[in-house]
Formats: sequence, C-alpha cells, structure tokens
Amino acid sequence: MFAGLLRTLFYIVMVWFVWRWLDRLVGGGRRTQRPSSDTRRSNPSSREVRPDDSKEGEYVDFEEVKD
Repeated sequence: MFAGLLRTLFYIVMVWFVWRWLDRLVGGGRRTQRPSSDTRRSNPSSREVRPDDSKEGEYVDFEEVKD
C-alpha cells in the first residue's frame, strides 16, 4: 500500500514537471512579448494614463429635498 502511494505521488510530480516544461516551451513566447518596465520609462510618449484615485472613498453629505 505504501509503495502504491509513493508511485502515485511520483507520477503526480512528474506530470507537474512535464506540464511546467510544456508551458514554458509553448507559452513562453507570450511572456517575452510584453514590454518591460525599462522600455516604458525610456519612452515618454508611451506613458500610461492612470485615473486619479486621490478622491476615492471621499465622503459626500447629501441633503434631502422635499417637493
């Protein structure tokens, strides 16, 4: 019973390593095409526009108006 558990664990680990290797082999091209942070800093025209989050969570008090 213990040998069967070790064999199953061995197969699970091997499948995981093969899966990671295939992911790097096939999916690695997508990761290398992303621009790195250094290239964004060196090109000022490609700056990212970020929303102004300084007012996020600001409390606004509303008054009820009777018609």
